[in-house]
This record gives sequence, C-alpha cells and structure tokens, in this order.
Amino acid sequence: MDYTQEELIEAIRISEDKINAHNSYQRGISDCAALLVEYDQALRGPQSKAELGFTWETTREFLVKLRRHGFTVSEYLEHCGYEIIKNKRPMVGDVAFMDGAFIASPRGWISTTETNGGVVVAKQLMYLELKMSIIARPIRNNKWHTTLRALKS
Repeated sequence: MDYTQEELIEAIRISEDKINAHNSYQRGISDCAALLVEYDQALRGPQSKAELGFTWETTREFLVKLRRHGFTVSEYLEHCGYEIIKNKRPMVGDVAFMDGAFIASPRGWISTTETNGGVVVAKQLMYLELKMSIIARPIRNNKWHTTLRALKS
C-alpha cells in the first residue's frame, strides 16, 4: 500500500512549517537536507530512519560526510525507505537531488534558500525530470506491508 496523496501533502506541509519556523538559514537546521529529514519524520513518525548525525558547511562536504557514514545519496534514500524512480517521472511526495534536496509538492519542487527565504518553490514539476540526478518515492515499511497483508488474509 502506497502513501495516500493526503498523507504526502500533510507531511510536506508539516516539514515546510518546521523549516519556516527558523529565523535564519543554517546548514543542517533549515537547509534542504533538513527539509528532507523533517519530511521523512513527518511522513513516518517514530519509524523514520532519516537522521544524519553530522554537520556540514557545503553541499560537497555533506556528500563527503554522507559517504564516510557509508552511504551515497541513493543508498541513503533506500536506507530511509525510498524507492529510486528510474523513469524520472515524479509524483507528489517524491524527493530528488540536483545540487541539493527537493520535494515534489502540489505547487512544484520545493527546497530552501540560503537567503532566509525558508521553503520556496524552486522548480516547476515536470512530467519527466531529466535534470534531477536522483528521484525517489517513499514506500511504506516492508514489515508494515507484511503485517497488513496478513491482516487482510
């Protein structure tokens, strides 16, 4: 069972509100990676595995430290419960990377700005996103799927 449109939109709203509540831009607190972490935590609650546990000053430093923790961006997303979308056809609730993290909202791809603008629509959501290096879709926990199937049987 996939997440419903309502669940995805509510998680996007909650994560936007949390990031926008910060008074200043700070990497790891109110940047695009923090937006992704807040989104995953709003979507999955206590089952969220999206926690970075390190700080960074640049996108490059973020990627290096993520690698030191044993993950590429794709591997980190899979670890957190996302399926990599190979056809590059985004849907609301998908996350993507292209020199930063993005979330597909009903308004378009959202991300943060370094000018204290909070969460902004950074790019129009396109039918096919060839410029995004990675697009991933949240999937429910496999354990939860197994339990649900057993209950339905």
